[in-house]
Amino acid sequence: MIDSPFSKRWPEATRPRIALVCLHTSPLDTPGSGDAGGMNVYLLGVAHGLVSAGFDVELLTRRTSMEQPDSILTEGGALVRFVTAGPPAPLAKQSLLAVIDSFTEAIAALGPYDLVHSHYWLSGLAGLRLSKALEVPHILSLHTVAALKNTALAEGDSPEPEVRLIAERMLTRESTLTIAASRAEADAIASAYGIEERALAVVTPGVDTTLFHPRDAAEATPAAVGTVAGLGPAGFLLVAARIQPLKGQDLAIRALAQLDDAVRPALLLAGDAVAGREDYLESLVQLATGLGIADSVVFTGPLQRRELAALMRHARLVLVPSHSETFGLVTLEAAASGVPVIASRASGLMDSVVEGVTGVLLDSRDPADWAGAIGGLLAEPRRLQELGRRATRYAAEADWAATAAAVGELYLSALGADAVTRLVEKEQA
Repeated sequence: MIDSPFSKRWPEATRPRIALVCLHTSPLDTPGSGDAGGMNVYLLGVAHGLVSAGFDVELLTRRTSMEQPDSILTEGGALVRFVTAGPPAPLAKQSLLAVIDSFTEAIAALGPYDLVHSHYWLSGLAGLRLSKALEVPHILSLHTVAALKNTALAEGDSPEPEVRLIAERMLTRESTLTIAASRAEADAIASAYGIEERALAVVTPGVDTTLFHPRDAAEATPAAVGTVAGLGPAGFLLVAARIQPLKGQDLAIRALAQLDDAVRPALLLAGDAVAGREDYLESLVQLATGLGIADSVVFTGPLQRRELAALMRHARLVLVPSHSETFGLVTLEAAASGVPVIASRASGLMDSVVEGVTGVLLDSRDPADWAGAIGGLLAEPRRLQELGRRATRYAAEADWAATAAAVGELYLSALGADAVTRLVEKEQA
């Protein structure tokens, strides 16, 4: 609970009304499908924590189907509003620039708000305009930084467009504050966009330890595991991410192929292809076939959160071979599940994976080195179990309530003493 005038003991009239803007993806979408990923998990985790702390929270997203209602109240007490802007259908990200004006007008009609917090650069273009019209603070979370992604492109991947780089530079300079999920993200924003440290804050994400927890010995094996042909005592490895070159699933497949047949686990790839990169998914299928391990590689498609959590705690290792990550939320979910991680020593993963506590970081992208790390851990069950125990203890200290408390304190600072006093006096009048 945030120690502020906005705890639940205060009447609703005193609570700051917060707009969490997420134009390009609904926070209710299944992570691993379409454009949904860690940001969607973050939005709900923080929103529910803020509600518990006494803030009035609304999540504003674009309507992508006529079947979506005007609004939904989540179990955690956050209101999700579906705003009509452009056709009520999914749009490619490059097409969303054309609907920003209509989206901004639509969310302005839902106000007023005391503070606007935009998530991703497209949301920022609408959220910053709204905050200026209302003369209230604007907080920005980019979630992925174009300049950082462009320095670590996968082979065959396309760089982020210049319009995004220009927009992110403008947004970080004109927002009241930019919140980064890791020190690596904050450093990238500061160096690429010339932002002073005082305009940046680092708040690491949390994890739902009720949903993600170690395996119960009596728990049944998840249904997705049953699809693996000839799954033996070696168990399976898991990569949970949208299927795109940035996430490096090809490296995981190549590493798997270098493990001895007798001890080779299966590899489960949870997630769907990003729109427009279906060719990468097909290349992964062909790669596994060409390496002779097609029976050991399973594409589960996107999974609901409970399905993913169940699958994760049955995995022997979680692999994160991404070229870059602003944080890597899946590493924290693996830790809470008691499953060690092997990840690239890249950007935000250096913050989310604690060497020797939650897993191993690799400098190399050589499949032989990854195979050596995987095989080495699997060959030492006691070390694997000890890492799992350490990881669970570490994750227990990283919950969404702590993340929301830190974000809430930044909101209060941005609102300023005058605004806080005004809201309290409003209730006392």
